[in-house]
Amino acid sequence: MTGGRALLTALAALMTITTAASSADIATRVTARPLPAFSIAEPARVRFGQLDYVGGFEVKADRREVGGLSGLVISGAGRSFLSLSDDGFMVQAKIERDARGKPTGLSSASIRRLQTQKGSLPRDKVLSDTESIDVYADENGRPFGVVSFEQRPTVMVGPLGADGFVGSLVAIDLPKDVRRLQPNRGLESVAALPAGNSLGGRFIILAEEAERGATTENQPGWVIGGKAPVAFRVRRSAGYDLTDAKVGPDGRLYVLERTFSFLAGVRCRIRAFRLSDIRPGALIDGDVLFEASMSEEIDNMEGLSVWKMASGETRISLISDDNHAFIERTLYLEFRLRTP
Repeated sequence: MTGGRALLTALAALMTITTAASSADIATRVTARPLPAFSIAEPARVRFGQLDYVGGFEVKADRREVGGLSGLVISGAGRSFLSLSDDGFMVQAKIERDARGKPTGLSSASIRRLQTQKGSLPRDKVLSDTESIDVYADENGRPFGVVSFEQRPTVMVGPLGADGFVGSLVAIDLPKDVRRLQPNRGLESVAALPAGNSLGGRFIILAEEAERGATTENQPGWVIGGKAPVAFRVRRSAGYDLTDAKVGPDGRLYVLERTFSFLAGVRCRIRAFRLSDIRPGALIDGDVLFEASMSEEIDNMEGLSVWKMASGETRISLISDDNHAFIERTLYLEFRLRTP
């Protein structure tokens, strides 16, 4: 069965599964410490590359599951927050905003463990190392979620419920080459493509680093969910690894990257790529929109969402993975994309 037919079969099966709220949902109390400025040294500075800082906050919660956040989807014109931890938990909440639209915190937060048709994800880290999440609609407008797993390269899809959580997941076919990915440097990103796109697939998946035995440091990527996978590479530069990706409202592929050294600490950047550059065997390169270091309010930035306000303004949101470590923070950051 081809990848495209297998995906359609999986989606049809999923629509027969109820997505009612789970009795295992966990309520959590979340508090936020505002981050009124992004630059530590220049608190009045707003512009950073092609982005303007809107606002953000540090997230603290009474549940450990609100940590290790590696994936992010902002929807509802900036009101709905869905994040994914790197150990199989979804965190759903509402984003509170002030009169100017600046994000001030989270409310009505709840937690649910990802489910498959066999039940909850196992607690084994190797089997539940979830890294990226996105949402999309099928040809009939029905909403779904898609999740990528890193240590055992897997992509799974499930129906998106009215409660904002992704329901029971099933795996979809992947190219054989994903087996060569490094166990802890594997499928870090999954991005849903618009319906009817010219690439002939449904998702883009990207690896954090090059695979075992590769003769290049450029990271591999694939378009999947169509008749046949399309393999390409992303040009790696300045030691950055890929941590998340989304297709923006403008049809570009936005990629969040991170690097770390003991001398300089952590850095992050965002690049934007043209989907039209993706074709079999291509090496794609993008424009750097934004770059930040420890002189700004960043941490281990791993999750990315690109979305629109009701006004039509494009915003970019980031979330950090605190690795459940007391020396790291869970940060939510929001920026406005400047138009040329």
